[in-house]
Amino acid sequence: MFPRVHFVVFLLLLSVIPAVAQTTDPDTSTVMLGPIGITPSLVFRDIGRDTNVFNEREDPKSDFTLTIVPRAEVVVKPRGMRLGFTTATEYIYYKTYETERSTNQSSTFRADFHLARVEPYFLASGTSTSARLNAEVDARARHRERALGAGVAVKIGTRTSVGGSYRVTRLRYDEGEAFRGQDLSESFDSDLRVAEGSGGFQLTTFTQLTLSVSHEEQRFDQSPDRDSDSLRITPTFTFSPDAVIRGSASVGYRRFTPKSSTLPDFSGLVASVSLATTLFNRHHVDFVIGRDLRYSYSEATPYYISTGATATMTTELIGPFDVRATGQWQQLAYRSETSADERPGDDTVTSYGGGFGYRIRERLRVGINVDWSQRDSELAYDRGYSGRRVFASLTWGAQ
Repeated sequence: MFPRVHFVVFLLLLSVIPAVAQTTDPDTSTVMLGPIGITPSLVFRDIGRDTNVFNEREDPKSDFTLTIVPRAEVVVKPRGMRLGFTTATEYIYYKTYETERSTNQSSTFRADFHLARVEPYFLASGTSTSARLNAEVDARARHRERALGAGVAVKIGTRTSVGGSYRVTRLRYDEGEAFRGQDLSESFDSDLRVAEGSGGFQLTTFTQLTLSVSHEEQRFDQSPDRDSDSLRITPTFTFSPDAVIRGSASVGYRRFTPKSSTLPDFSGLVASVSLATTLFNRHHVDFVIGRDLRYSYSEATPYYISTGATATMTTELIGPFDVRATGQWQQLAYRSETSADERPGDDTVTSYGGGFGYRIRERLRVGINVDWSQRDSELAYDRGYSGRRVFASLTWGAQ
């Protein structure tokens, strides 16, 4: 049953829109109630059939599924400050397999202070979800993540700034949650502490370069032999939303040093790239690349190097119609328990799909989509799977 309080709050947000329609910002769809700006949205997605609910190679299970996501962003801008709060609830429904139903919640708060050349900030976020943790763990298992952070940026020139930050992230699985016989609490329950220093330089009106150096400490509650420290050196290019290319691109170095001699170390390239552009005013292209070290649920393969890329193109057709195509590739390159150079095998996940959309109004869109996904594994035959989804979506309030 869906929690009533979230529907009551969301309905209240909807009810105020007609009354203040004259004060709505057409560019951001923010409703202004005095000094408070509210941006509500509502998404119905994945309305259709999932042909492989549990990602199984043999005898895959099919079911009808539906996801509803009400979301609201609230912004207050008193003098010299910006306070932002975002909350969302995700209701996932499966008709036959009730164990896969869940209610997932997330909230984020951030406070920014503008004090001449000094700009400190504070943030806090929390998530309670049964969503799959990553491409490796197929179980929809309840876990909670909490994060606290603070930092400061100091302008030391018209184009130069320096900064520092510190954050703590805590991940905890519910008792009894398991995958392939492995207790997920033992594999993943941990605290991650990150201290970072950075320097930034405005290269052009649309481009900024930032060099960050960070030290990470990850400590595991039930598996101290997994504890590790990491050093990251990461240059990042950030592009303005008004530039031809938008987004950010960071490619750097990570040195992973385990505290236990039973876990092999690693040094190598890491990357996080998220770029977008528009071609001929009608072809919107989004490109995402990621590469980093991730802990595995398995003791035999304690971690893997995840390398992946996603490309999406949306083309505006005649009038309110659009067509979309997307493709994704990800490789999980596992390392053995004894040596980082020993490669017990890789998992490769690929997916592709596309669909049509119709924009009923500026902030109201309906879509029909289909996608195919497949995982091949060199570690075990039964880790592989293939599946197809045919689904519809309805989005209100989002760009």
